[in-house]
Amino acid sequence: MPPVRNKKSRKSTKHASLDTMSISSLRKKIRDSERALRTKKVHSAKGQVGLERQLKALKLMLIERMVESKEKKMASKYRMVKHFDRKKVERAIKKAEKQVSEAQTPEEIESSRQKLSELQIDYNYIMGRKYMSLYPTTDADDPKMVSRRNEVREIIRKAMKNNELDSLNKRFREEMKMKIIGKEENNQQRKKNQNEILDTNNIISDNFFGSDDDGE
Repeated sequence: MPPVRNKKSRKSTKHASLDTMSISSLRKKIRDSERALRTKKVHSAKGQVGLERQLKALKLMLIERMVESKEKKMASKYRMVKHFDRKKVERAIKKAEKQVSEAQTPEEIESSRQKLSELQIDYNYIMGRKYMSLYPTTDADDPKMVSRRNEVREIIRKAMKNNELDSLNKRFREEMKMKIIGKEENNQQRKKNQNEILDTNNIISDNFFGSDDDGE
């Protein structure tokens, strides 16, 4: 007896939700929608409005999916580095907490608390979305890296002071999203310029020298 095909599952795959579509599938659907709008393959004003809305939703979902992909890649890339850095900082925090509890003089208490505060900043630095190793084995004294680490530390210090760590993570994610949007826009503009050059070349090759039937 031949196997029974599940038509429902095939239909659901064809009309997959935006939330489950891959980056490549979203890109294809965006190209198809843009082509339909460009070639006027929409038969009504209502249909055009619906397609324009769908195109906007597709582009927004593509950016979200690209951000998620970037985050996964970063998490995988720095997983071991963050693990070892976190262990180092956690041990240092325990030691600093003990020093705070054992401090005798006001100077010792203030010094221990300051050290603990800096270590807590480092901990939140490690747990954040953006990451550069606190204890790199190479280029540890590279001025650009040192400057960038200190810049991120200062941002985290202010966020901790104002109890805005959650907002900070959202801000980092929005920054990543804007970079991706900018890159996508640059790619689209480059493709547009390339297409215009191709169109110009086609016009020249087709018309500039005239057809074979033209008289001299």
